[in-house]
Amino acid sequence: METAHMISLLERLFKSHEDLMSLGERKTEVLKLGDMKSLDVLLKEEDLQVKKLQIIEKERMLKFANVTLSDVLEQAEEPEKERLLVLQNRLIEMYESLKNRNQLNQELLEQSLQYVNMSLSMFQPQYEPDLYSKNITDEYSSNSISLFDSKA
Repeated sequence: METAHMISLLERLFKSHEDLMSLGERKTEVLKLGDMKSLDVLLKEEDLQVKKLQIIEKERMLKFANVTLSDVLEQAEEPEKERLLVLQNRLIEMYESLKNRNQLNQELLEQSLQYVNMSLSMFQPQYEPDLYSKNITDEYSSNSISLFDSKA
């Protein structure tokens, strides 16, 4: 019974992670296009998917609080053991793929932010100090004595 329940949980975890991966791939395309409205929709979908994952994780913690996958593998019969090992490997691969996809999306977001900052800085005038202003006095004009003798 424990083994069957663990297999069910791992399959649901894998399915949720597949859905997250699909969202991540869609997010990459949206980031490349710069479509912020679609990005907002995808972020909301991603938030819902993360909440589903949290529910599955809570269920796993309730049922298998002090039990590891290794413990379940020790008790499992051969066909179930093989299924558990396959699911474990698929989840590990999926985690790695998700990690890579999230890294790519993060880099795309950073590039987008750099572009926005650069665009904003181009629209904002850069003020340079005035070289000729009333506040800066010329040392020659402050003296009452002229360099040139006007009487000559």
